[in-house]
Amino acid sequence: MDWNAFIVPVVFILVELVKLKIKDKSWLPHIAVVLGMALGAAYAVYFKHDLFVHIVMGLIFGGAAAGIYDGAKAAGIYDAVKSGLAKIKNIGKKEDFD
Repeated sequence: MDWNAFIVPVVFILVELVKLKIKDKSWLPHIAVVLGMALGAAYAVYFKHDLFVHIVMGLIFGGAAAGIYDGAKAAGIYDAVKSGLAKIKNIGKKEDFD
C-alpha cells in the first residue's frame, strides 16, 4: 500500500497559502493539480516507485484537493465557516451586545 495520500492535505494547505498571494482565484484548481503532480513525482523519486503512476495519482489527488475547496464553497460550508469565524473574532466587542 502506498502512503502518498498525504498529498491531498498538503496540496490543500499549499493552495490556501498561494491564495493569500494571488488575486485571480480562477487559477487555484490548476495550481492544485500541478502541485499534486509535483508531489506525486517527488514521492515516486524518493521511494523509487513508478514515476508515471504516481504523477497520475498526484493529478487525481490534486484534483481532489481542488474539489474540496470548490465543493465546500458550492455547498455553502465555506461561507458558513467564514461568517462563524467573523462572529468568533467579535466576541466581547460592543456589537456583540446589541
